[in-house]
Amino acid sequence: MGKLDIQYLTYQQISQRAEEFLLTYHPSKQLPVPIEEIIEFKLGVDIVPIPNLQKDFEIEGFTSSDLKIVYVDQFILSERPARYRFTLAHEIGHRVLHKKIFKEIRITSVKSWKAFVDLADPQDYSALEFQGYAFGGLILVPPPELKRLMEKNLPNIKNLIKISKSRNIDREQYLDYAKEKIAQELAPIFDVSTEVIIKRIEYDKLEMLIP
Repeated sequence: MGKLDIQYLTYQQISQRAEEFLLTYHPSKQLPVPIEEIIEFKLGVDIVPIPNLQKDFEIEGFTSSDLKIVYVDQFILSERPARYRFTLAHEIGHRVLHKKIFKEIRITSVKSWKAFVDLADPQDYSALEFQGYAFGGLILVPPPELKRLMEKNLPNIKNLIKISKSRNIDREQYLDYAKEKIAQELAPIFDVSTEVIIKRIEYDKLEMLIP
């Protein structure tokens, strides 16, 4: 397998593709983004659970080469809804960004996906996965809504910041805690994990909003 014919995209380019996707499939922008419904009813893609996918193969989900099926770990689907939603969004990122690659690698089963991962050039595969993760985060947590809601929730941590400054605690020391507190407020709105919110705050450079 070796090298992949992957286009190296900037974060802004991925963000633009995610925005186009949402304008096409979820123009109302209502939160949380109904990713499962978009996949099944608007894209016509089947979602197929596989027992012990993560346990046996260390894989949370993968997409068939014909782009008609997204396979997901059954436990994640039934017990970890936020992770399930992100796995779906990540896989749709591959469908949008890597259609040509997927049509060439002939993925028909978990074993063929695992073989592809093992044989792919590590740098190319890393880029492939980063793009999928970035796209997933951008469609579940759209940038305008994240910025708007973060600004709305900043007063909730105002007292935390005030106390920290009064004790001469450096901003770098309370910044992570402040991001965590904001993420705890916003995660349920977007129906994602706090980790996704924190990463999106960092990638979109919204830390500058925290005084």
